[in-house]
Amino acid sequence: MSNAQETPTATPKPPLRSMGDLNLVWEWNTPDEMQIQLAGTQPRDEYLQDRVDRANWIADRLRLTPESSVFEIGSGEGVMADVLAPRVGRLLCTDVSRSFLDKARVTCREHTNVDYHHIDNDFLAALPSAAFDGGFSLNVFIHLNVFEFFHYFRQIARILRPGGHFGVNFLDIGGATRSFFHFYAERYLGANPIEFKGFLSFHGVDVIAAIAVEAGLTPLLDEFVNEDGVCYLILRRDEKPAA
Repeated sequence: MSNAQETPTATPKPPLRSMGDLNLVWEWNTPDEMQIQLAGTQPRDEYLQDRVDRANWIADRLRLTPESSVFEIGSGEGVMADVLAPRVGRLLCTDVSRSFLDKARVTCREHTNVDYHHIDNDFLAALPSAAFDGGFSLNVFIHLNVFEFFHYFRQIARILRPGGHFGVNFLDIGGATRSFFHFYAERYLGANPIEFKGFLSFHGVDVIAAIAVEAGLTPLLDEFVNEDGVCYLILRRDEKPAA
């Protein structure tokens, strides 16, 4: 007699983690943990000055005015938002990390024109369409894979107004980044999924520009800058974004 009826049916196990769960890598508890998340071993004074310099660069490249409505993806502790808030009409800090959003609220507490939004694995899908004149994300997309680029770019194309610009940086392999590539290549062999989510990623500009076009954005390649593997690209929304 078969014992099939005596054997309980195995209950399928749910996935151990969703992609959103992997963003736990960006939560922190102490100031030292925060600084490592933001800048690795870079001295804090150098990091802060770089953020100020890049905020000024963004203001110029995005053609920001006192009436501009702007969003930042991955606002971190809010340093760039703090610099830019007095120069724009409205600024929205967005982040996958609740601990960083809490810190940004403290950093920008004097600015009444700064709001905050937690990205809940939806790539900004909760934000209204055609609501912003510009946006930016620095030292965030350096951790993303091409599918994350695409989903963010598609939402960016939707929430930007026609003519709006988005500034982003990412990594290619070059003189300034090659050692990081080999460092993470070795760590990959023993990494768990959450650790891997925080790794640096490396992409060529041709791939990123093509993904931007697929998502409904125009890459301004005449403004593209490659600083020995650290790449800066401006995207523009020209026409109706892709569905």
